[in-house]
Amino acid sequence: MTKREKIFHAGAKLFAERSFNSVGIRDIAREADVNSAMISYYFGGKTGLLREIFTSFSDRMVSVIKKSMSEARNHGELVELNVAAFLDDARNNRNVYLVGLRELNHDSEELQDLRLALYNIGWEHFTQFLAKTGAKTDHREEVKDICFTAVLGTVFSDYLLGGGHYIDDDQKVDEYRKTVTLLLKAGSPALWE
Repeated sequence: MTKREKIFHAGAKLFAERSFNSVGIRDIAREADVNSAMISYYFGGKTGLLREIFTSFSDRMVSVIKKSMSEARNHGELVELNVAAFLDDARNNRNVYLVGLRELNHDSEELQDLRLALYNIGWEHFTQFLAKTGAKTDHREEVKDICFTAVLGTVFSDYLLGGGHYIDDDQKVDEYRKTVTLLLKAGSPALWE
């Protein structure tokens, strides 16, 4: 693993465990076993590292969204594909998801452009999916905003509220996936009809 990768993973781990504001450059350097100057060299500082982690989170989210929307033929299939793919990816990239989800909820100016880009890209792809399936594509901004938050909040409620008790447990994740899929399939289609 390169020094840059070590720093990235150390930052993601510490930000996920303790939050961005409670982690210092020295903490990251110690965890990555590098000189603290390397963080500035590779990322321009702690904020640059956070932006890189959030960008990785956004890229992962968009990749799942694109793949699911290209494969799904209807809303039910889209829910099934998205929930399964998001949970699989989150289990493999836990710290990146924990940081990304936490930072979606903050209004920090450092990430405002990245949050807005993720939101816009997600809606661009979803609008194309709605058009492809013959559903209504014109929605008020409030509905879009609430749905974006509600869907992600539902899929990742265990990480946001439960500490990963279900998502991180190989024995329980399938039941969690089934339950979340049923909730979203039952509630969200009515918004797009």
